[in-house]
Amino acid sequence: MSELFFERLDRNRAKKVDLVMLRSLWLDAHPEQLETHDRDHRLLDALKKGQELGLLKLPAPGSFEKFGRPPMPTFVTLARERKQKPSVDYTKVAWVPELGFWPSLSLVELATAALINEWLIARRGRFLTVPLRERSLEIFGDEKYLDSRVRGDALFAGKLSLSSIGAMRVEHPLAYRPADARGKPVLVVENHHTFWSLGEWNQQAKEYSAIVFGSGNTLCASGMALSEVMRERGAISAEYFGDLDPEGVSIPLKFNRMNIQQLMPCCRLYRALLEVGVRRKGGEPQASHLALAASWLPELADQIAQMWDEGMWMPQEAVGFERLTGLC
Repeated sequence: MSELFFERLDRNRAKKVDLVMLRSLWLDAHPEQLETHDRDHRLLDALKKGQELGLLKLPAPGSFEKFGRPPMPTFVTLARERKQKPSVDYTKVAWVPELGFWPSLSLVELATAALINEWLIARRGRFLTVPLRERSLEIFGDEKYLDSRVRGDALFAGKLSLSSIGAMRVEHPLAYRPADARGKPVLVVENHHTFWSLGEWNQQAKEYSAIVFGSGNTLCASGMALSEVMRERGAISAEYFGDLDPEGVSIPLKFNRMNIQQLMPCCRLYRALLEVGVRRKGGEPQASHLALAASWLPELADQIAQMWDEGMWMPQEAVGFERLTGLC
């Protein structure tokens, strides 16, 4: 897991790299950890591994943070003297045109590129487009080798498209419950209990072609999977309904920043949630509350921001099955 991080670290021109830069390089190599709470633990493990490999030197205990879980080194020193001539003379490789940018690559990247080059020569363009891990296993003998090396739909910082090696990213499928309402919008729901209730209600209501389980923040990296659900159900738009708290509102906004397919708020369910009025304590007043609420639900922003500033929020489960079916 640390190889791509060490590659980024090796590109840093300074011999001494401070903690701010270390964290930045770690997230650059592993953006999927942006939402995780243990990334400092993982970064520290990688730094210790780097010291064992002779790539860097950790400072004395006095140069670690006094607080933190775990306390982190305020800097590391790179072992620049470790650089040696490459064991392979890449100038003698018969590079294919797709990899004509090879002189700009680091030694670690060159080793990866050389294997891709061999594969492209052997295949001579005779391949289909397959899931990334299938191609990664074929070329490198490791199905996960390319996982952390892909940015968007390309390798080598955008220089080589995945289509050049007949590969494509495949996202985790989104669970959904269809209804006999093909062509109508899909509704994405944050939590799984409300997913069941809305899915059951929609079997009779037929307001949506499908109810989709968003699974909280997991949704943000599922743009292609949502598009696939919409294609299967003939839907041309997608709505979203989640908790009325800052995190619940941030999820669809983040999704819209990351994906071409956009989500729209299911205003009638949010209004129903406000009418139910079930509130829970949690959260502190923030100056950004009004702007956040206005970004997602402009017509209801004042009411929502006031609730948040009072330290309250609303779980979406308040719009439950009985309320949806009119029994309460």
